[in-house]
Amino acid sequence: MGVTELIKELRAEKGAAEIDADRFNERLRVIRYDGQITALIPAVLAEAKQEGAQKVIFFAKRGDEPEFVKHLFIVEGVIDGYYNGHEAVMMVRYLSEERRRSDSYVSEDSTVDRLYETPQRGLTQTESALMFRKADEDDADRLSHLYKHVFLTYPTPVFNPLYIKKTMRENTIYYAAFDQDRLIGAASADINPVLGHAEMTDCAVLSDYRGNSVTAHLFKALEQELAGRGIIHLFSLARAASYGMNAVLYHAGYGYRGRLVNNCRISEGLENMNIWCKTLRLAIHKEEFV
Repeated sequence: MGVTELIKELRAEKGAAEIDADRFNERLRVIRYDGQITALIPAVLAEAKQEGAQKVIFFAKRGDEPEFVKHLFIVEGVIDGYYNGHEAVMMVRYLSEERRRSDSYVSEDSTVDRLYETPQRGLTQTESALMFRKADEDDADRLSHLYKHVFLTYPTPVFNPLYIKKTMRENTIYYAAFDQDRLIGAASADINPVLGHAEMTDCAVLSDYRGNSVTAHLFKALEQELAGRGIIHLFSLARAASYGMNAVLYHAGYGYRGRLVNNCRISEGLENMNIWCKTLRLAIHKEEFV
């Protein structure tokens, strides 16, 4: 997959939207919008049909839900602090019966139930030989190879080192884990400086190193840097079928906020994605963010 600009602006009467026409995942996402929503929703739906999208996702502002319901949108979750401290409601409309169908939703509920039945344990010690640091453009080739090794497919072009370099030059921070000189894990924070939030994403750890809290330590390093930049509202999407990643987020202090059905392609096909959110605060007497 090449390095392409996925984001564009759509204008309607007295309104404008920033949209991601994501053909790989056959969806159209409205990342933000301004002005009146009344004319904007039909314009977005028309654009989605033109793009061949099977699903439309609005990161909607509180108070706009009734207008979305008129246009047959439903709520699939919320994201805390998405709009500069104000939550976004995940309003979605399906344009395909198959895209709406999920045979695993109830079983995936049990994963969340199991997690909330256990106390959050916080950060545990990892192997002392591992080293964690911020990644730079010189690491892009190795990062792309890591993602290719861990994932069969992925919703963004992280298999392409040029894409990784492009995101580094914009607003994405990558942290990497090393066993001596071997890159064994990585995660990123995609910062939206306009809306004041970050998405914790692109998590990958080689199978031999799973169970060693590698992702948790990567997230901790990212959180410390984000808080230093004044970004305290975080969210992450985890495959609903993956107990391990949901457990990492739960024990790192993230809270469950909903599930996006058949949201994107990871590994073998479309995956339901759980929404997890966390608001950072600066501890008073320690250089620690909780």
